[in-house]
Amino acid sequence: MKGYGAADDPKSPPRGGPERAVSPPYATPQHGRPSMPRNESAGGATAQTNESEPLLGEQFANEEGDSNNNSRLAIDPQWLSPVADASTIDGADSDADAGPDKTTPTRSGSPHKSSVAKSWTPGLQTPRSIDPRIGLNVNINSSTPSELDTLAYSRDPDESTLLTNDNFTRKYLSSVDEGKTPGLFRRLVEKPDGSDRPYMLVCLGLGVGIALCSVALLAFVEYSHHHGKAAISGDNITSSSEATWHGVPYAKIGREQFGDPVASIFDVSLFHPSLLNVVPNPGGAAKHASPKPFLKVPFPTCAFWTNLVLLPRPAPTKQHASPQNRHLQTQKNPLQLSYPIVAYPYAYQWSSLGKLQASYSAARRVVQATSIQDAFAPDITLGSAEGIQNRQVVKFDSLSVTLRFAPGGSNSGGTSNSFWETYLVQGSPYITAKYSGLTPELTALSDFRDIKCPPAVQDQQPLHRRLDTALQPTASKRLGICDLTEDSTKQNKVITGVQFIVTTKEHLTWLVFASEPITFELNRGARHTIKSRERYGGVIRVALLPPNTPSTGTVPSSGGMAMNSTDTAQLASSPGYKRLIYHAGAYPVGGTVSWDFRSGSRNPMATSSSPSTSPSGKGSHRRALRDAQHERRMAAETPKENNIGKVTFAFDTVHWTSSSPNTNVPLLTLCLPHHAASISSADALLLRKDDFDFTYQSIKGRMVPVVGNSWSYEEELTFMGFGDESLPAKTSIAQSSASTTSTSATSQRPIIHESTAISTLDQSVRDLILQTVESDLKLNLPVLSNGAYGFGKQIARMAQLAHIAEVVDAANVKEVDAVVNRIKSNATNSSHRVLAFGSHASPAATGASDSSGGTARRGYALLEKYLAMWFIGDGSEKMLAYDAQLGGILSKEGMEDLNSDFGNARYNDHHFHYGYVLYAAAILGRANPKFVAQYGPFVDALFYDVAHNSATAKPTDDLAIFFPLARHKSWFDGHSFASGLFPFANGKSQESSSEAVNCYYGAYLWARVRWGGGTDRRMVDFARLLLATEVTGAKAYWHMTPPADSTGSGTNSTTATSSAGNGLIPVAYEPAFRSNYMVGNLGMTDVTCTTWFGTENIYVHLINFLPVTAITAELFDKNFVEGERSVLHDESVEKAWKGYSICNEAILDPNNAWIEAQDLVSVQLDPGLSKSQVLFWVSTREGFAPGTSVEISNVVGDEQSTESDNTLVPKSPSSNTNTTVPEGGGPNALYPLSSCSSHKKCIAENLVGSCCPTTEGVFLRCCS
Repeated sequence: MKGYGAADDPKSPPRGGPERAVSPPYATPQHGRPSMPRNESAGGATAQTNESEPLLGEQFANEEGDSNNNSRLAIDPQWLSPVADASTIDGADSDADAGPDKTTPTRSGSPHKSSVAKSWTPGLQTPRSIDPRIGLNVNINSSTPSELDTLAYSRDPDESTLLTNDNFTRKYLSSVDEGKTPGLFRRLVEKPDGSDRPYMLVCLGLGVGIALCSVALLAFVEYSHHHGKAAISGDNITSSSEATWHGVPYAKIGREQFGDPVASIFDVSLFHPSLLNVVPNPGGAAKHASPKPFLKVPFPTCAFWTNLVLLPRPAPTKQHASPQNRHLQTQKNPLQLSYPIVAYPYAYQWSSLGKLQASYSAARRVVQATSIQDAFAPDITLGSAEGIQNRQVVKFDSLSVTLRFAPGGSNSGGTSNSFWETYLVQGSPYITAKYSGLTPELTALSDFRDIKCPPAVQDQQPLHRRLDTALQPTASKRLGICDLTEDSTKQNKVITGVQFIVTTKEHLTWLVFASEPITFELNRGARHTIKSRERYGGVIRVALLPPNTPSTGTVPSSGGMAMNSTDTAQLASSPGYKRLIYHAGAYPVGGTVSWDFRSGSRNPMATSSSPSTSPSGKGSHRRALRDAQHERRMAAETPKENNIGKVTFAFDTVHWTSSSPNTNVPLLTLCLPHHAASISSADALLLRKDDFDFTYQSIKGRMVPVVGNSWSYEEELTFMGFGDESLPAKTSIAQSSASTTSTSATSQRPIIHESTAISTLDQSVRDLILQTVESDLKLNLPVLSNGAYGFGKQIARMAQLAHIAEVVDAANVKEVDAVVNRIKSNATNSSHRVLAFGSHASPAATGASDSSGGTARRGYALLEKYLAMWFIGDGSEKMLAYDAQLGGILSKEGMEDLNSDFGNARYNDHHFHYGYVLYAAAILGRANPKFVAQYGPFVDALFYDVAHNSATAKPTDDLAIFFPLARHKSWFDGHSFASGLFPFANGKSQESSSEAVNCYYGAYLWARVRWGGGTDRRMVDFARLLLATEVTGAKAYWHMTPPADSTGSGTNSTTATSSAGNGLIPVAYEPAFRSNYMVGNLGMTDVTCTTWFGTENIYVHLINFLPVTAITAELFDKNFVEGERSVLHDESVEKAWKGYSICNEAILDPNNAWIEAQDLVSVQLDPGLSKSQVLFWVSTREGFAPGTSVEISNVVGDEQSTESDNTLVPKSPSSNTNTTVPEGGGPNALYPLSSCSSHKKCIAENLVGSCCPTTEGVFLRCCS
């Protein structure tokens, strides 16, 4: 595989992104061997074309104009080309966009790039009056700087289809000028006696023009035919804020059309008929029929429970089958198990035998230096003695899934109405099963040790109706809770009641509760099952007493089960045991997620719907009133701009019976660390150690018990926008330490927006950035065939280049305007004319301000061109399609090969893919509202694919927004999972937390552009909430810091806490693991410090750092980066990753990073990054020395060379220390000596106010 740099350099890293190596799709993820093939198309190097035909935009003329010409104010001759008309450009692009062929090496060990970029040599060409990349007329004059006409690069959709390349006409017309055309054609066109060309030439021109128009018309008709409607014009949408949904603009397809029907993904029989909209045809007979939605609601492709319905994995062999299943392994009755799902704190899987296996996987936790793994084993299995023929998903929501098991008929031992069902709800410490006319049966992993009655609890009140007096021979049988029956023998133990304790050979202890009296039987010889003596109608709940608690022993960090069994005598005094008994009568059967927004502080609010949160119920009403009063007071005192998003989990709670004395008992659930850190009314809802002494673990750490049928937690919403806006007064960034999940504390450091930072830079630095943007815009043009991910990174790169050029242009214009104003105000003193230019002002800075902006406009024009091509397709080639059966947007590459484009067609990584495009579209839409009017619906469909705020669309409504609720977001986990419809052994998982943040950042920016202009900001605030939860999740579960007293001993304790409010908040992961600082891949049963494409430390850290945008400043704070750099300082960095590494370093030391960035070469970097972006990021970081300047000995030139010409010489001030930032912010916050009175030369000039910089951000020459 070709490497970076020279083609024959064997030491260069492979030109490819992090590759997820190919492996069987059902393989269990292991270190170095992924479960899902991640074959990416060429990542984004410059498109390869015929060597005789230079790439689009790569022919430059160097002989015209001044070599020191400032690209801000005049057209750079490099942009000029011998191309004769715009149609030629389009034709050239068609070739360029073809991209490398399918054999292009995929990404491996570095960011996502294609194999080799062709080199080219700019030729000396005669300037023409056409911009070679966007076909805009340029007014060339040898004496006057020129520029593009206007922002008129916007085109109607039909003009972006790149219809033709009129090379024939251009060739012959050019040959006429050279006098080389022989014969009849020459006689027709040559000039006789100096007169005008013959009439035939005019006719020929008209004929060619008519032909071109005809081709364009036919192409537009073809486009309209394929899309089923005319392109959307600006007249159809009056404003972006009033945009309405007119249906998906992409072609609607059925999955049979690309060979992946629904029946090849799911076992359709596992869905209850009430859920189905159309029963799929396994044979695909209806291949060309109009596709219909599979379910009555959009399918939640990334839901935690999808492993249950995906086609099952092969049955284990006899020697690998678990002990309780070996007797079932026959050819006639194979055991088909699903991959596990996780509803914390348990993992579950079901089989074709109608059994539900439950695992407390944390009991087998293995902690190593770079991984933590919780192994699945069926610790207890629930089922029925009768044979089960049907098992189905009957209901699901964002927090739960309901499974039902039913016998096939009378031959199975049940009745037609018999069934049992279970409710798998996130956070429930109980496993709940409801039986109707079937015989309950419990199965152990190996054997049961015993079943017995629980110890009496002092002052315990009966939680259930007492047994019938006939079953209570004496009054001393613990108030009817449990008792041995008279027919119980030494060989066969028979016990009856409503509460039991069950112990297993693996030293696990389970509490078993029944809503109605039940009689269990244990054969002391077999000991493998405990089953009811008769059919049962009622609810059974099973709760594990976790083994890593003081009363039940500990689990060694090396794995394996605890060796100390439960001392049941100690349970009588355990507050956790009392709690589990008290709350057993209230069980959840589902849950909903809702959200709301407000302004104010994050102080607690009363949100629990429960009238009592403790057995005594004392004090809760008083707390509720106090918190409600506080909420009203805060609402009256705070501004109305929403800055708080509240997420509420409301559990559908049922009690044993309506006549139960405990119908007012609230629900007991468990929350994750990030919930506990920000839960509302924490003092009323969270249980402390003295209230609950059991410790339930998840892969994310200790779970905290919560009391209440509903509870809420809050997120602080960002005010960060595109990065260059002025922010609300006293805005601060939420800075949470990685050692705690709390984000309630905010830094007083002001957000320094890009415009302020850029305006304070020396003019030579701004010139360098702008000229580097000019160069980078000619490299790595987006390739449509690179797939959604490859194209997305390239188009986002182009968008950021245009954005950078606009910010720098605006700063230059501001400086010129400031000079003009000062000249006017000091007309009597000519010496003031040079004050505002600074010590390194560019000569071109004195030009007219209306000459700036050409670079940004060229960038925006390219951006629109490629976005339009990707949205509507390049001719007959469509890049995207709408999956009408499952409800989502699919990429062409993903549909051609299910393992390509990172599994896009099976809904892997959609938020990674489309987040980049949303960011690019938002950047362009902000600059050009016409783009929003024309292409808004195309972008909206991508927005809804990953950030839709509803899941209630009806499949019968053709105009319904038929997409699932926030496809990748796991609301309970607090972050996204990238896994789609591929089965994974660790449930769901995600690698790049920063790319997930980038998705919701792009969605938020697009929502601002599209819907932010009206008074209803629900869409904008919802996208801000998605962003806020993702940032919190990344900081809580990807960013880590070791505890101060960590010895690295590898202990299995996850009770590390941080003080938060009036309780102890758990921190994720064991101390030894946290010393890695960054998580590589997080699943629901494992977490590793490795990536899919390599184990190097630099990969782990930087895949969770890219891309670099304005929101990166909120995701990474100095404290965390300081620790992160401590484990990266000795890491060698490949060229592809070097730019990201420098950006990461710039958070701590921007001045050293600036020096390192001078040696970067854009074509050697990741396709989502360029040297321009690195320079811009570094120079806008806090602490960047304001006096830094550069000497530009030559215009930034050809960066295809792998050698540095060292033409850019950075010059930093003598003192390279960071600048102190005073509290309070303001435009001069970075520069406490901004006052004119602080500088002698300014005093001598009789200047007052702010000089260094001025309020416009300009440094005057008098500044010392």
